[in-house]
Amino acid sequence: MEEVKARLRPSPEERERVGGVASKALNAAARALADLGLEGEARLGGSYAHGTWLAGHADIDVFVLLQPGVNLEDEGLKVAGRALDIMGAERVERKYAEHPYLSGKVGGIDVEVVPCYRVQRGQWISAADRSPYHTEYLLSRLTDAIRDEIRVAKAFMIAQGVYGAEIKVRGFSGYLVEVLVLKYGGLIELMRAATSWRMGEVLALETLPAGFRPQQQAGALIIVPDPVDPRRNLGAAVSAWSLGRFIASSEAFLEYPRGEFFERQAPLGKPLEPEDVAPNSITLIIEKPLEPEDILWGELWRTVRGMSRYLESRGFNVLAYAAGEDERTIAVSLLLDRLSCCRVELRRGPHIMMAEARRRFLDASGNKGPIWIDEDGRMFSTIIAGERSALDELRAAIRDPVRIIGASKGLEGVLRSARILQGMEALRGDESARKSLGGLAYGRQLA
Repeated sequence: MEEVKARLRPSPEERERVGGVASKALNAAARALADLGLEGEARLGGSYAHGTWLAGHADIDVFVLLQPGVNLEDEGLKVAGRALDIMGAERVERKYAEHPYLSGKVGGIDVEVVPCYRVQRGQWISAADRSPYHTEYLLSRLTDAIRDEIRVAKAFMIAQGVYGAEIKVRGFSGYLVEVLVLKYGGLIELMRAATSWRMGEVLALETLPAGFRPQQQAGALIIVPDPVDPRRNLGAAVSAWSLGRFIASSEAFLEYPRGEFFERQAPLGKPLEPEDVAPNSITLIIEKPLEPEDILWGELWRTVRGMSRYLESRGFNVLAYAAGEDERTIAVSLLLDRLSCCRVELRRGPHIMMAEARRRFLDASGNKGPIWIDEDGRMFSTIIAGERSALDELRAAIRDPVRIIGASKGLEGVLRSARILQGMEALRGDESARKSLGGLAYGRQLA
């Protein structure tokens, strides 16, 4: 572990180079405020300000604190844009969290300029208002030894595919990792604790006020109160897949610790080859829309769940799904137990003792086939129909994807023109398709 810590620790030369860009960014944001005649201040935040960034992976967050009442999407973005312009930033992009911000590259380093409000603690207006308080809190608690532990924890989570709170990943944010490592004192201690976490467990770093009840977000498996705002659950964005991968990978590491856990995803079970899963798969490929990544992946995951539910309603059992991307396309592969089905269909009816419902069911079933009654007294109608293929079902569904599968409206256009490949065809398709099949084979949702 000491060797890994040394490798992840930024060198003095890198610290000096990144520090120069950070100073330039801070000065540019202050100058942008003056140029636009806005009252406010600029502060550094995130992993650079906390001193928890990994060697070779520096990024700089500049928070522009504006007076309440200023429009963050108007004046706030103007300040961000002016600051990046002063820095001579390249590849400037508009991104979204709960409100938009701008990012760009300066000297090869990612710089994000995030507008927020200058408010008293607890009087939050935007989600980003807490960030300066996060930095203030962590700087009062972090030591160099804990920073080393945070870096190895982040490296472990990056390698296992569970780092990042963005919708694409739905994993552990940098701040969540910092809080958890502070709570347990190190990565190994965090791993050991994680293997015993219970559903809905409250993992508080600070003592909670007497009688305090943290908010329960739907679907949140762990509750990690934010030390600067205990009502906020830092674990709310962590998906079951990401939490499960972290716990299972932690167990595997504790049983047999080795350096490769910090470099690549540890297989759970024995991985397959893409050729093994391709024969029972359907892969849908869309042209990548020009949308901010968080919006795009939120729409995509929602659409994939809709596709899965639709195929299951048509008699197909979707075992797993995974997504992959290249520069131009995004592919989603679904693994099914079979690609054609349902010559014989059973339609579930009421209990035989429910008189009115029984009569309606018999009338509706007519002479389409025999009526079966199971051991529990439940009625079923039997229909002999032609076999259906999952490929044909999905092709028909994407002609009207919003209505039929509940797809996101933002993806309607690219879905209507999507290509659908069955079986081994996908291995000869786009790189994104090969990646999504690799995700199915390896047990990861994103490749």
